[in-house]
Amino acid sequence: MLAGSAIPKWMEELPRINLQGGQAADTPPWTIDTHYGYDSATRTPGKLSLHMCEVKAQMLPGKLYGPTTTWAYRAGGCPTSGETLDTYLGPVVVAQRGIPTEITYVNELGTVATTKLDAYRTSTDQTLHWADPLSLGCMMKAAMNEWTDANGAFVMYPPPGDPCAFDYDGPIPAVAHLHGGEVPAEVDGSPDSWFTPDLGEDSRFGPKYYTKGYEGPEDAAPGKAVYTYPNVQEAAPLWFHDHTLGATRLNVYAGLAGAYPLKDDPAKLADFLPAVEETIPIIIQDRRFYTNGELWFTAGLNGGFTAPSPGWALNPEHPYWNPEFLGDAIAVNGKVWPRLTIPAKRHRFLFVNGSNARTYELFLTNPKTKVNGPALWVIGTDGGYLDAPAKIDPSGTKTIPQKLVIMPGERYEIIVDFTNYAGQTLLLRNTARAPNPGGATPNGSTTGQILQLQIGPAAPGTPNHPAAPRAIVRKQPMQRLVQPGAVTPSVAPDLVRQLTLNEVMGMPMTAVNPINGALTAYPGGPLEILVNNTKWTGVAAMGEPRTDFTPRDGDDLAYSEVPVEGDVEVWEIVNTTADAHPIHLHLVQFQILSRQRFDAAKYAAAYALAFPKGCTPVDPMGTTYCPGYGPPLAYGTKDTPQDTSEKIATALRRDYPVRTGVPVVGGNPDVTPYLQGPVLPAVTYERGWKDTVQAPPGMVTRILVRWGPTDTATTAAARFAFDPSGDDTYNYVWHCHIIDHEDNEMMRPDFVTPASGVTREFTRGTEVTSY
Repeated sequence: MLAGSAIPKWMEELPRINLQGGQAADTPPWTIDTHYGYDSATRTPGKLSLHMCEVKAQMLPGKLYGPTTTWAYRAGGCPTSGETLDTYLGPVVVAQRGIPTEITYVNELGTVATTKLDAYRTSTDQTLHWADPLSLGCMMKAAMNEWTDANGAFVMYPPPGDPCAFDYDGPIPAVAHLHGGEVPAEVDGSPDSWFTPDLGEDSRFGPKYYTKGYEGPEDAAPGKAVYTYPNVQEAAPLWFHDHTLGATRLNVYAGLAGAYPLKDDPAKLADFLPAVEETIPIIIQDRRFYTNGELWFTAGLNGGFTAPSPGWALNPEHPYWNPEFLGDAIAVNGKVWPRLTIPAKRHRFLFVNGSNARTYELFLTNPKTKVNGPALWVIGTDGGYLDAPAKIDPSGTKTIPQKLVIMPGERYEIIVDFTNYAGQTLLLRNTARAPNPGGATPNGSTTGQILQLQIGPAAPGTPNHPAAPRAIVRKQPMQRLVQPGAVTPSVAPDLVRQLTLNEVMGMPMTAVNPINGALTAYPGGPLEILVNNTKWTGVAAMGEPRTDFTPRDGDDLAYSEVPVEGDVEVWEIVNTTADAHPIHLHLVQFQILSRQRFDAAKYAAAYALAFPKGCTPVDPMGTTYCPGYGPPLAYGTKDTPQDTSEKIATALRRDYPVRTGVPVVGGNPDVTPYLQGPVLPAVTYERGWKDTVQAPPGMVTRILVRWGPTDTATTAAARFAFDPSGDDTYNYVWHCHIIDHEDNEMMRPDFVTPASGVTREFTRGTEVTSY
């Protein structure tokens, strides 16, 4: 293996977006493929074709290493054979609010037999609930006790030689998701919407596949999907990435990610903001490499493990899955430890955590003088602009944040003023533990360093400054559901959901390794991670249906989160695991209400005792907890909330205003008696619209979700420009954005009940202005 510590730093310039007429050979290198998602001259809807390709990209220093095999979205078609890209990331598609963008996604990734990407070929795990284009049904075989060991005893893992014990060997499935997009469910890119390359009659499609004009299987377009995004939401730093069921961690790691900044009329914003086109993206991903410069992934026996080692697997049930990929090298915009050369003026950045699992705590510092700074001024969050800049000052007092903490899936737009730093060389540093918050500290010479910034001479900047008194970002303030730590008085929540995050642990055991047949001692550890103790399908463990969940005709999924369009919901996310999780909701943006500690040990005991006697499967740790059963109590609905509703509602009113009689659902014991310490409002730079929230361990994280557009007045009925029901066929999801967790059950589907009597501006059809 190529150790991260052996890779020289700061040898390559950071790739930049190309909307300013630069050439690839210029400095800076304008090499991130960049396009407008509309006709900028006529301001009419645009069409774009994005091909999923296997490419060669120069990730490592070109003077020392050859190109690396990656995957990429490429506009117009795949590169010619032998071409080396400066970066695999992108493209950047700049969209305009109010003008739809039609994208044709074309899967040209080929098959496992044709790919040269070892990180994919050796890392798929068919024992997970995944896309399964060859329909092996490995997960079902485990559930139905179809596997036995040498003594004839039933086991939950495949025997050596079973097709499920091998890496996948078929056409590569993929689907793109517009992260943060307010889009119809049909074009959301849900995990079951995957499709393989065009193999004629052998082309495969997921059960929720969609393309423009699709009414049934006869309308499927082999190897492609046409999605039209309405672009009706407020300006926001959206991005798109792969979302294939059970393989997202591999496809994103391979390179399938790009940016989709949605802009609006600049007259709505402060004068000091540089234009969207001047943004410098900072997309951070950690990676590992073989000595030949190719990517490798922590799965199975990758990395030279031999018998009797279990390799990266903690349990035999999932021989190729590891709970968190953590690399030892940092790539920014597709380059490993690049440098950024910029003039000494104010610059606009878009920070994106594109890593599988790693959290970052970021700040700027001068490594020579040891002086921290300059400050970071946050102007926007996942879902749009803040009202005013929020300062992060590494040399300031603890009354304001000193570091930007960013988990996978989160984005922040930031202004940094380098006017007084001409001639200095700065470092963007990271101090976050991994897994966060209780894991290992980053290596100060590798994962503790992100990017070098070489500041040139002074140059003209934009007027005003985010630090000026009474500085604003928006000229029209955002609609506020939340005041710091409290619900806005004009907002009346319709429902409270108390939902748990659960980790299912496997015990240490000695078993036959499904990969090589060797008798192997497994250390034990996470078997899967769940939201509300519920698997993706919503079917309880051992195939028992949950009568308190909601089925839909022609759908094999059982739904527990079924919000009503326009409703405002308080989600209380009770994290019973040891790690922080970035929880992401599709379709909507929300606002963070508060966080508060709870007595995790006492709550865990009460939680376990709430499960019915005889539920299955039993917890291998020996408690009465039944992993994968779903919540221990009846989930409840708005009309028929769970039994403890009034008790919980009364307790909630002590913490923040909730109208009398608000229904409480979720099916879990009330966490209120176990709460400890103060109610903590969101960090200052989090106080905007978010689609991904950090849920720390041992804490209840409260968010306020309105199932409607962000700019609807809090006193008005919020309605989407399209039918959010997915035609009673398609769905959205909510999940952990540690994508290794997402791939192993930490995700649930949801659908929205539409309001009646609404005239929709955007409907299904075949025109460019429809989806």
